[in-house]
Amino acid sequence: MYYEPNSRVTVGNVVFNNVNRVQITESVKELGDKAIVVLPRNYSTIAGQGVLDYLKTGDPVKIELGYDGNYWTEFSGFLDEIESSEPLVLHIDDAFYHLKRNNFVKAWPSISLKQLLEFIAPNYTIECPGVNLGTFQISNASSYRVLRELQKQYGFYSYIRDQVITCQFAYDVRGIGDIWTYKFYNNVKRNDLAYHRKEDVKVRIKAIANQRNGKKLKYETGSDDVNYASVRTLNFGAITEKELKQAADAWYNKLSFDGYSGSITGFAYPRTHAGDTLKIIDDLEPEREGNYLIEKTIIVYDLTKGYERQNTLSFKV
Repeated sequence: MYYEPNSRVTVGNVVFNNVNRVQITESVKELGDKAIVVLPRNYSTIAGQGVLDYLKTGDPVKIELGYDGNYWTEFSGFLDEIESSEPLVLHIDDAFYHLKRNNFVKAWPSISLKQLLEFIAPNYTIECPGVNLGTFQISNASSYRVLRELQKQYGFYSYIRDQVITCQFAYDVRGIGDIWTYKFYNNVKRNDLAYHRKEDVKVRIKAIANQRNGKKLKYETGSDDVNYASVRTLNFGAITEKELKQAADAWYNKLSFDGYSGSITGFAYPRTHAGDTLKIIDDLEPEREGNYLIEKTIIVYDLTKGYERQNTLSFKV
């Protein structure tokens, strides 16, 4: 059965039907989702005027994709950049767009994570753990840069939905997502998966607890093969040495499992997203079935390649 793909991209008051290509990138470990839209050459003018006369950075953007005249909203955001070559290429940011365009200079002898987020994003509802960051300073930085620093120094990742900023550890930040099923030889387009045993996983955890007095507690666990082990650095707030060890050991056990790693690509539906759970079914090797957190999803709509979703797997759930 063949389905006819269709697209609709709205930028400000301008509607583009049937674009050449859309690529949307979502990740639980990146700060903000992004989209790229490539317009056909016949959109170089609209009503006798150049298309650039109708577009400006900051315009709201909605990307709708689907089949046979039906549409799903796949992305909403703001126009960040226009490549004016032919064909036109539009770069679109999600709700973090406005948080990149302010500036703060401020220092606190002691401040909680929630107080800091309320300061840099006063128009948002804040959801975050009750963590005291201790001494904190903003030196001529935007809200976005502060959020990046929280991610880098403390391991707190941020996500925005419906005017709510959630700041949590990476794999918790998008909440509990939907559960979808991929079945080999049914709705799997292609895959780049590798099956491994727990004992073959070479990963080392470096855990850091940032204390209120500025000191850091450190703990390491995992593979001793320092030449080949991948390193995951986890930052925590002011927790005890015992709590730090428990958290690091739990993460190591979560990342060391019998199962798949890599990516698996499906079609437009099911509509998987980063943060969702993907159940993989294999009738030929049922012992390899399992549920996995989707760490990253790349949604591609292309006139020649079709409409697909590439999902990068994280740990088993």
